[in-house]
Amino acid sequence: AAGNNIPLIIESSAGLPAWRKAVSDAVKQAMTDSGDLSKFEGAVRVEAVFYLRKPRTVTRAFPTTPPDVDKLCRSLLDGVTAKDKTGVQGVWQDDSQVVELIAVKKWAVAEPGVVVTITKIG
Repeated sequence: AAGNNIPLIIESSAGLPAWRKAVSDAVKQAMTDSGDLSKFEGAVRVEAVFYLRKPRTVTRAFPTTPPDVDKLCRSLLDGVTAKDKTGVQGVWQDDSQVVELIAVKKWAVAEPGVVVTITKIG
């Protein structure tokens, strides 16, 4: 319809859906392992340290190339919020509950990945 704005998200990375699924699966497993399947309600703080694979030829101390830390965070939060085929949500109802976000991008010493800490505020 003319004049309607329809938001559209196009995945720019072929690996993004797999990454979001891996995050969602890891969150569900952590909740199951802890025995606490309840969701966070209200405001939360998220701390994330992304460990990126360092190419052998790179000598830079910091990973100052893509992926951008804000895009890593967005995909992480989407994965934590994701609804699976059974309708099961992640650890919160919506990522708008995140009121504090601390993110760091580092070279991986071992395997690449992310370490996430989610804390209820208040």
